[in-house]
Amino acid sequence: MIEFKKPQEEKYLEDMTRQELLDYLAELEEQLAELDAREPKKMGTEAYEAWADEHEELEDAMDEVREFLDEVEE
Repeated sequence: MIEFKKPQEEKYLEDMTRQELLDYLAELEEQLAELDAREPKKMGTEAYEAWADEHEELEDAMDEVREFLDEVEE
């Protein structure tokens, strides 16, 4: 299984510049693409559940970054 970086703490996101947020979002998108490529074939298995949890965590992290991007001036 791929070892993914854990999403940043919200406080850390608040301290990022717009460019840093964009870079971090791109990094998360790459991780999600790698994870999608490794989707287990059988739903309902322990491997699939672990994959789905990681997928959801990455999507949530991406949503958080997008929220901060909306708040940061261009």
